[in-house]
Amino acid sequence: MPARTEISEICGAESIVVLLEGMACLYRLLPNGSRRILSLILPGEFCCGHLPDARPLGYAIGTLTASSILRVSPWSTVQPAGGNPKILDALRCHTLLKMNMMQEWLCNTGRGSDKQMAHIFCELLVRLQAIGLADANGFDLDITQADLADMIGISPVHANRVLKLLSRKKLLEWRSRRVDIPDVPRLKAFAAFSPHYLTSPSSAALPCWTSPGG
Repeated sequence: MPARTEISEICGAESIVVLLEGMACLYRLLPNGSRRILSLILPGEFCCGHLPDARPLGYAIGTLTASSILRVSPWSTVQPAGGNPKILDALRCHTLLKMNMMQEWLCNTGRGSDKQMAHIFCELLVRLQAIGLADANGFDLDITQADLADMIGISPVHANRVLKLLSRKKLLEWRSRRVDIPDVPRLKAFAAFSPHYLTSPSSAALPCWTSPGG
């Protein structure tokens, strides 16, 4: 699927959709026409359908970059009841993980834009490292500054200013679709970032997700 493609229309109570490659997001379109990104979806994570529910979604789901997805339909073919309990545990863990991330993003609302943005980059580093898509000090990021702005509710122009501020402080550099973080502990301290909300409830050391091939 190309970037900026709606996934919502193929979601529903009858399908499970998993992101295999790329990056997607949950978002809302506000009455003034602006977009607010509520959370990010990375490879190996569910886009939708992990909880069967016929009610309409209260948000939209779309790709941010060129992506590959897997659609499993109908739900009854993968219903975990009576099957491998690890499947049910993975679905439960994913739901808790998404709830934790949304709560963390909500708690960051009202902080300075520089700290909110730094927190998002810290989260991306940890989540991408967990699936082997980031090294110790950075990762590839093929989204736009407008996408980043929609994550914290600011304009693209303001987002550009904040990125330049973080660069002047030598906290991070985002060039040619690559994010480099020269001093990860310093960026985490600046953002007041703790990865506790990204860990499995069954083990403080293990993330809930694995890579698509894991």
